[in-house]
Amino acid sequence: MTRTGSSRPSDADEAIALLSTAGELSEDALDNSLRAVAKYALNGQRELSDQHLLRRVFGAFIDGSNPGRQALAGTVLGGICQWHSTGGYHVASLLIPVIGLRPFIRALADMIPLPLPASWPLEGMAFNLMASAMKNGRREGNVADSRGYLLQHHPAVLKRSLEFADKIAEEEGPGMAAAALEFLAAAYESEASVHEGVPPFPPTPMPTFLWVGLWHVLIKCQTRPGEKMCWGVRDLISTHMKFVFETGSYAERAECLEALQKDVYPYVDTFAATLTSDADESVRFAAARKISSIFWLCHDFVKVIDVDYFACLADGPVQRLVRSPGALEAFAATATKAMGSNKVALIIPLMLAVCGHRSEVYRSRCISIVSDFGKPISKIADENLLFCAYNLPFIVGSDTDLTGDRAKIAVCEGLPAAMCQMLLELLKRQIRQDYVEAFVYVAIGLLKALVSYGDRVSSRGGTFRPNSVTQAILQHDSVKTMRAAGRQPGRRKGHQQHLTVPKELVELFDEIDKAANERAEANLAAELADDHIDEGQKNTNISTSGSGSRADKRRSKGKRGGRGANSTKTTDNNEMASSSSVGADNIDVEPVTQEHEEDTEDFRGFPGPPSPSPPSPPRPSCSYSSSSASVPSAISGSMGGGRGQQQQGAGGGGDDGGGFITVGRKKRGGKGTGGNALQQQTNTADKRDDNSRVFPSSSSSESTRPSSSHSSVSGGPHNAPALPFPLPPRPAAPPPQPPNRHTPTPTPAPSTSRAGCDEQGLAPLAAGGRSSQDRCDGEVSELELMRQQLEAMRLEREAILKEKEDIKREKDRLEESTECDICMASKKSIVLIPCRHFCLCGACAAALMSKPVAQRLCRRCRQAITDTRHVYL
Repeated sequence: MTRTGSSRPSDADEAIALLSTAGELSEDALDNSLRAVAKYALNGQRELSDQHLLRRVFGAFIDGSNPGRQALAGTVLGGICQWHSTGGYHVASLLIPVIGLRPFIRALADMIPLPLPASWPLEGMAFNLMASAMKNGRREGNVADSRGYLLQHHPAVLKRSLEFADKIAEEEGPGMAAAALEFLAAAYESEASVHEGVPPFPPTPMPTFLWVGLWHVLIKCQTRPGEKMCWGVRDLISTHMKFVFETGSYAERAECLEALQKDVYPYVDTFAATLTSDADESVRFAAARKISSIFWLCHDFVKVIDVDYFACLADGPVQRLVRSPGALEAFAATATKAMGSNKVALIIPLMLAVCGHRSEVYRSRCISIVSDFGKPISKIADENLLFCAYNLPFIVGSDTDLTGDRAKIAVCEGLPAAMCQMLLELLKRQIRQDYVEAFVYVAIGLLKALVSYGDRVSSRGGTFRPNSVTQAILQHDSVKTMRAAGRQPGRRKGHQQHLTVPKELVELFDEIDKAANERAEANLAAELADDHIDEGQKNTNISTSGSGSRADKRRSKGKRGGRGANSTKTTDNNEMASSSSVGADNIDVEPVTQEHEEDTEDFRGFPGPPSPSPPSPPRPSCSYSSSSASVPSAISGSMGGGRGQQQQGAGGGGDDGGGFITVGRKKRGGKGTGGNALQQQTNTADKRDDNSRVFPSSSSSESTRPSSSHSSVSGGPHNAPALPFPLPPRPAAPPPQPPNRHTPTPTPAPSTSRAGCDEQGLAPLAAGGRSSQDRCDGEVSELELMRQQLEAMRLEREAILKEKEDIKREKDRLEESTECDICMASKKSIVLIPCRHFCLCGACAAALMSKPVAQRLCRRCRQAITDTRHVYL
């Protein structure tokens, strides 16, 4: 029979009504009613709170003589606990006033343990009700009838709860272990229950077997990365340790330390080996959490006993971890991923540092744990943030410790930016002002030390490079926010609370900024000075090279007598001096000019070379005409008494490499005027041919190189000293003219003597109407051809280099990463305006544009972003 309009079956209503009666029920009626209510309890549509019903169900639950009925009663109790928000506490609060607290605890303790493994769910329900009894005693302040009675008369319940908790790693164990751990926490925890607001019992020590067993439970539950109850177990053990070392007796402390040394510390070697193995990532993460839990116990001891105990302990956890090869490095690589922003991640570097192993913390890069702690820091809990701020100086050390390698590692791991970000977050949250003030004081000293290290590194070798530490600090968003808030202390938007930045912090950032600007100015001045020195050194080298060549020339003259010692100067020597002054830019040629001063006194009126170099006297004209046939005889008559000599000199050479060797032959003749006689004879020959046509010389600003072929004179080339290099062969015919160059055909001359001519000598003669029709035989000089070839080679080389640079630039563009610069996961699709950097995906660009205008900065150039453009690839 089904009731019309009812949402429940009629048999369930009848069963609930039957169980709620005060009279006695037959066994069949009780079993049938429990069976009907058990089916209904699985649906969970109504709370059952009748005392008569609960007493009958509880009586059937603790009656072990009928396992079937006991299982049905357990199902009904489980459904009732699920229906009510407080769970088993609702059942206990209704039954304990009727039954009594001690009878309630005794009835549950007597049914534990149940004989069959299939009855584990029933034992789980029993521990759930036992925990509710402990909470009831805490709420009522009745310690004697709750925990005291249990520990005195039913200690076996503790051992059974430990067995249940030890099954946490099994497939069906977490549910049973959770009920057992809830019971132990209700009996021993020293803090109020968060959800129920139940005050704690007065603290009491756990039996040694219990907390050591809980330690093994903690090891097992940490193999399950998503298991949150392991932190409750750790807190439960820490509560016991704290009580023992604060209020326990000497015997209790000694027993606790002995148990740790025997049963806990050896696990450090096992977990360190797991960290350095090639095990799966989840296994290594679990090992990192386990080692951190061991060190957390030590950290609790440090609060009540001297840290020297752990520093001097031969086989303590600190010593075991330090001597394990590669364990610290492996822990540093996995700590942040394994524990996130939980304060337990900082325990190992903290304990190592306070125990005298801060160098190992830096060497193993455990400083990265501090730098990466709480990323993103806005999501970190206040408790963890304060823990990090308080203990950071103990891990990093004082500002005097941040020198050399330690400062280098701290900078490489991003410690400056992490401290700035932590400063901003502490100032925003305004929690524990004493912690904030202390951290600000410590952070200022550490930042100054790191900036000083950056200054020293960037100034090594006498050079001035940008300080990377200063750039990392000043360009960080948190620093920009704090500086902006410090400059505008009275401004705020709407209901937003203004950010109060300490004056000392703002002054620190301003001081760093000022030092960075001064350093940039010094860097610029140093670069300008280096450029000036390089340019002057270049000019000096060129001048020294030219002067050295001329000095060698003068020394070679001196060996043969020099001026006033029956030595002579030929037209070639004068040509060499003039060509050197014309062909080299910004070269000092004063010594050669003085040497030829007397020989060229007749030509002082000629204009100097069109260059910044000091003016040099022009050479005599090099006419190549029919009248030049009389020159050899005139020279022979004036140069008697000597034998032929050769003069060598190196041209100064311009930037395009125009240096060359000039070789001249002197003819035998008598003593006398030497080179002056030759100049006078040449000038006389030039004046005879005033009506001759003048040939234009080369358009090059450099002087032409004389031909290596000369006519035979007295003494011949056999009397000349050997040259340090072979002379090129005499060309059979004049070299071909370059294209697009028109030169009139010269008139044949009887003499084969030819001398180099240049535009410095021809231009004045042409302007004066002097004849130079047959000069240079109409051919382009060898120097001009060489210059043209070198120029062509230079242009070709520049074109090749430019092509290579274009290819490399295109290759770099094609090989550039297509991943977003921020998330490193999505493809880039956004171009930032106005810097035009193609570096973000759509999601990251949207997040960036949602920030205030002052914080919209390009990730590459730090330029303010005004707009974005989507690129469809």
